[in-house]
Amino acid sequence: MDLQGFDHVAKDYDYFISAFYGNSNDFEAFHISLAEEYGKDGILDIACGTGALTIPLAKAGYDITALDLSALMIEEMKKKLQKENLHVDVFTANMSDFNINRRFSLAIIARTGFMYLLTAKEQKQALLNIREHLTDGGVLTLNTFQPNPVEQAENMNVSIDEYHFCAEYINHEGKRECISRLTAYDYITQVMHGSWKFETFDGHGNVSDTRICTQTTRHTYRQEMEYLFELCGYEILDVYNNYCREAAKENFIWVVKKIT
Repeated sequence: MDLQGFDHVAKDYDYFISAFYGNSNDFEAFHISLAEEYGKDGILDIACGTGALTIPLAKAGYDITALDLSALMIEEMKKKLQKENLHVDVFTANMSDFNINRRFSLAIIARTGFMYLLTAKEQKQALLNIREHLTDGGVLTLNTFQPNPVEQAENMNVSIDEYHFCAEYINHEGKRECISRLTAYDYITQVMHGSWKFETFDGHGNVSDTRICTQTTRHTYRQEMEYLFELCGYEILDVYNNYCREAAKENFIWVVKKIT
């Protein structure tokens, strides 16, 4: 898994995620509804980041355990947990090989967390490992999307300076920051290599700092995911296009159950 980008942006992660995704009410409501239905024997928040779900689930009174590969993201979440006087068991670990001595009735990999597994082997390993941490009939939810051939083709021939503006926000120091992205697609591995440029501006509108971070994701087709779930011992319960539970089209929010 690619870690560089997450460690570099940990302090500002909440700010630019808000700029990217906007209002998080549907996101939170969807997962809280899953928690109400499936979370009675504990919830495992995988790739938890700075706590976008961990915090509201803990506030709602659920027994939640959280893990993330980035120690710096975990540290940011711990600060928020302490501020809210919430207790959550937190681990720094990879979703493919973590080992927690308990099982959960609900596991969550929110947003694009699963897509940072860059090979089918890593994806299979993660799904099997998560399965070992689910109770009988336990449920896993994760998000992928249908690869877009037109977008893929456009990203197979890019120059090193083809950055495109993505978002603007005010960072943790109160300074304006802009994000631009350059992506290059490898059709053999189905991997999208991303380079993110973060430009910080001073009070006069001049760029005072520039950071380049890498983030790499795998584009996995719907049929691949269906076979992976079957191979790893899951039954598909539902698949949605968004957090309002509309029918899946180009985006896939999977809800799958461990088969025993």
